[in-house]
Amino acid sequence: MALTRRHAILLMVFLSAAAALLGYLRDPPWLLATTSGLRPWETGADGTRFRWMGGHASVFVPSSARAVELPVRTTFDAPGDWPITVTVAIDDRMSDRIVLSDSEWHSMLLRLPPAGGRKVRRLDIRLDRTRDDNYGAAIGELRIR
Repeated sequence: MALTRRHAILLMVFLSAAAALLGYLRDPPWLLATTSGLRPWETGADGTRFRWMGGHASVFVPSSARAVELPVRTTFDAPGDWPITVTVAIDDRMSDRIVLSDSEWHSMLLRLPPAGGRKVRRLDIRLDRTRDDNYGAAIGELRIR
């Protein structure tokens, strides 16, 4: 079956629309407002806003950022609770690790690699264990530098 001029034009329009859609979905603008693995925002007695995470959470930051400050803490409700190790990867590459052995806020300063061709970077925060009810660590508001 030979391609007619009309079929060729329709095929070109379809391929152009598909390429534009894939380009949009590769780096959508709404991605910066997307998180996963985090509970709703809470406010502590000292006014600090934070979100609890389970064993794995992801957040997105602008690729133009040079560094991100990540406040993190956990609880020690029972005597003898084991420390929790927090590991952060940026775009699937290991960036930093901290061991939480007290219930104080700790700040992780994550230096981001030079911006590539994307507008956002994904931060994956992983814990080596969680507490009861899948509460692992509290993540404060990110400070982007």
